[in-house]
Amino acid sequence: MRDFFEQCRLLHAVVMKGIAIGLGLEPGFFEDYVKQGDNTLRLLHYPGVSADAFANGRVRAGLHSDYGSITLLFQDTRGGLQVERQDGTFADVTPIEGTIVLNAGDLLSRWSNGMIRSTRHRVVEPPLKAEKGQDRYPPRYSVAYFCNPDFDKTIEALPGTYGGDKGEKKWGPVNSGDYLVYRLSATY
Repeated sequence: MRDFFEQCRLLHAVVMKGIAIGLGLEPGFFEDYVKQGDNTLRLLHYPGVSADAFANGRVRAGLHSDYGSITLLFQDTRGGLQVERQDGTFADVTPIEGTIVLNAGDLLSRWSNGMIRSTRHRVVEPPLKAEKGQDRYPPRYSVAYFCNPDFDKTIEALPGTYGGDKGEKKWGPVNSGDYLVYRLSATY
């Protein structure tokens, strides 16, 4: 598990290089923000339930965004993850074997001054397969690796994401660790 955590930490750094390039910054811009690996690994299990458990529009996990920079999500073949489109409708994130889903988090949105939007998402139960006697939803498993800037870093709108036709800064500076503790405290 420690090796997996370390591989995810390294992948986070690589993805942040790509984001830096996409924002017109030097590839190594985020290196000083992801040195410590103040990240969280969660093993998620949604138990099998009876078919009537999802009557009345119930969901496995309600609509939310993740708090850090990005989330690496490894999902099983069950499906159920949906992302919110700009018009408020939802798109299924169909599992593809051997791939990783990447969600943008709230701190990345703040860094980019909203140019990169937090990925609002939820987990629903996919329809039961039309099999005789199928009256239970099977369990669902996923692994979420929540990537965060180092807790001692200040996050604020990056150069080139505000001013002129891009408008002003949407948010003031925030300490990464304080922001994450605040958001987690409000959740739990």
